[in-house]
Amino acid sequence: MIIVTGATHGIGRACVERLALDGARLVATGRDAEAGRALEEIGPGVTFVPGDVSREEDCRRVIQRALDLGGGELSGLVNNAGMSKRISFASATQDDWDDVLAVNARSTFLFIRHALEGLRRGRGSVVNIASIAGKTGEEGLAVYCASKAAVIGLTQALALEFGEEVRFNAVCPGQIETRMMGKIMSDALRKKQLELRIPANRFGAPQEVADVVAWLLSGQSTYVNGTVVTVDGGETAGLRTPRIAQV
Repeated sequence: MIIVTGATHGIGRACVERLALDGARLVATGRDAEAGRALEEIGPGVTFVPGDVSREEDCRRVIQRALDLGGGELSGLVNNAGMSKRISFASATQDDWDDVLAVNARSTFLFIRHALEGLRRGRGSVVNIASIAGKTGEEGLAVYCASKAAVIGLTQALALEFGEEVRFNAVCPGQIETRMMGKIMSDALRKKQLELRIPANRFGAPQEVADVVAWLLSGQSTYVNGTVVTVDGGETAGLRTPRIAQV
């Protein structure tokens, strides 16, 4: 049994689709009940449990449902739920910090903490969705960057602590065509400028991230632990010669 958080849209939904295609049994969670019900149409092995990952009681409820369906064992956990606020650090408030850290970092801690025994019994694999912003920093995303850096650090520390029983890896997507990206990237010129700094010359698709997640959850990656996998079309490989954007 695999748990996927933030499963109703974007990378989370792509993960559900990819894993279901592989025949996995899944408990998917998110706040959008209508989109969640649509997830169950993907296949008979998909169960949707609505929940807010920033609330500990919701995390416990989702995990318990997965344990009940999985006979007390979990083979995987994908901590994908996330949010972002593009705001200057000088304008950021404590509420901004708390909101972003609650969804991106605290929920990752809560799901791992409460699912740990089930993951141990299932010799499971945990994949935490971080971001290239957690590795390099980005102007106007200081709070988001801090939250994703926390996810990376937690992943690596837990890989050391529990590596004999449970594997922990992080995936750092770059510019991916998702609903969240659309909210913070509404300007066509800025989007084109970003595309030009990516060697692949395009944004990625959620399915391209899901393929990496599926591999990290599979038996093909049993010796991969504590790794941070970057899926960004080469954006963070180094400096690229500036190009002139035309729209």
